[in-house]
Amino acid sequence: MPMRRSSYFASSIFRKQMVAASGLVLVLFLLVHLGGNLLLFEGAARFNAYAASLQSLGGLLWAIRFALAAAAIVHVSFAVLLTVENRQARDRGYAVRNTHGNTNFVRKTMIYSGSAVFLFLFLHLSDYAFGDRQGPGTVIAGVHGGESLGLFGLVWNSFRFTAHGWRPVVYILAVACAGAHLTHGIQSIFQTFGFNHARYTPWIRRASIALGIAVGTGFALIPLLVNIIGTPRP
Repeated sequence: MPMRRSSYFASSIFRKQMVAASGLVLVLFLLVHLGGNLLLFEGAARFNAYAASLQSLGGLLWAIRFALAAAAIVHVSFAVLLTVENRQARDRGYAVRNTHGNTNFVRKTMIYSGSAVFLFLFLHLSDYAFGDRQGPGTVIAGVHGGESLGLFGLVWNSFRFTAHGWRPVVYILAVACAGAHLTHGIQSIFQTFGFNHARYTPWIRRASIALGIAVGTGFALIPLLVNIIGTPRP
């Protein structure tokens, strides 16, 4: 039994399951995060109240942050290991080509889209988690008498092309990568844990594509709407 357990933890099956499980955690976070971001269009009071409610969680919020950070590290680490192993196997000439779910551009570039999102995460954290929530960057001309709008003002201004130029473009490209990564990632989660069925797998594939498009589009629309609206509701 110890040998079997040891061989399981050293197997590619274990690594694939770790990628899938951590990926599921990150998918759930993306959905919640998108819902929170869309509150931006409910006005400063609603958005800041939502942010304050998260901060009020105290130690629980830090536990959630730690779990998300751990999931991201596990997901990236094991995904890189699997990619290296697959390439080494191809180089040795006896790799088995897995065509389940149709190999396509999104699937082939999973490691690249995932890496782009992971790198973007650091820029995203520097902008919001560590950004000045009371400084000049939180003031929106013509709103609230020129006073600070807190996190709402910081986030709204960060999406304005006139204020930050290239950053909203990087954001849109990054969330597009996240959406693409998600389309195949959800399929992989079901496949890795053995949820394959002739009747249901095609529906899972369609649903994953629809969800990936919805998430990518939902996030990308935020900076576009900010620039179309211009001045937010107070």
